[in-house]
Amino acid sequence: MQRVESQVGGAGSPALRGLLHGPPATGTVVHSGRQAVYADLGGGATGGVVGILAHGAVHVPCGIATTLDALPDIEVGSPATAGDGVLRVGPLTVGVDRLVRFRPAPLTPQTARRLVAVTVDLGVARDQLPPDALDLLAAGDPAAVPDLVGRGDGLTPVGDDVLCGWLATTLARGVDPGAVADAVRAHLHRTTGLSATLLRHAVDGEAIAPFRAALATGDAAAVAALLAVGHTSGTGMLLGAHLALSTPDSQSVSITHEALEGSTR
Repeated sequence: MQRVESQVGGAGSPALRGLLHGPPATGTVVHSGRQAVYADLGGGATGGVVGILAHGAVHVPCGIATTLDALPDIEVGSPATAGDGVLRVGPLTVGVDRLVRFRPAPLTPQTARRLVAVTVDLGVARDQLPPDALDLLAAGDPAAVPDLVGRGDGLTPVGDDVLCGWLATTLARGVDPGAVADAVRAHLHRTTGLSATLLRHAVDGEAIAPFRAALATGDAAAVAALLAVGHTSGTGMLLGAHLALSTPDSQSVSITHEALEGSTR
C-alpha cells in the first residue's frame, strides 16, 4: 500500500521556524509515541532535537504543537529532514504557521512570594539529587552543575529539570545566570539529546507553558498543573524555581532560605 503523506500546520518558536527555513538538515527519530515524536537533527537553532506534538501534549520549546489527536506509528531510527519550511518525519510533514514565545514574563516580588508560599512536597525530585549540589545551586554556585546534569532516569533527567527551572526563573528575575549557565553548556554531553536541547532553551530563559503560568501567577492551581507534568519533570522544575528564589542577589527578588525550606516540606 502506498504511504499517504499528511501535511499539517503547527505552533512553534521563532527559532524553530528559522531552523525549518534554513539550510537542509537530516537526522533520525530518537523517541516515538502517540503524543510526541522527537528527532535528533544534530545541531541548529533549536540545539539538536526537534519534536512533533499531538494536541494536548506538553508544548516544549523545541516542539511543533499540532491539532492531531494522536501521531501515527513511527519507528525509532526512522529518517527525519528539515528544510523548505517543514519538518518531515515518517508520514508527517509539519510546518510552523503560528509563533509561540516561551520566555516567562518578568517575575514580580509579589508573585515570587506567592509561589514559595504554596505548600508542596518536592521530595520526589529532591530525594533523587545530592543535597550538597542543591545547596550550591541555591547559592548560585556553578560547582552544582556537574552533580546535576544527567542525574536521574528518563528523557529529561530530574537533575536537568531542576536546572531548567533554576535558569528560567533566574532570567525571569532579571538576573544573569552567568557562570551556572556556562557550566550547563559545558556539561550538556552528559545527558540525553532532548534534555540537552531543553537545557539550551532554559539558558535562553525559555520554558514550558505550565512553568510560565506558575511564574506568572504563583497560585496553587498553576503550581498543581505544573506538578502534573511528567513523573518528576514539573516537580523538578518547581524545585529549581524555589532554589533560584533563594539565590542571593542584591538586584533581585529577596526570598529567605527559611521561607523556601518551609514551602518544600
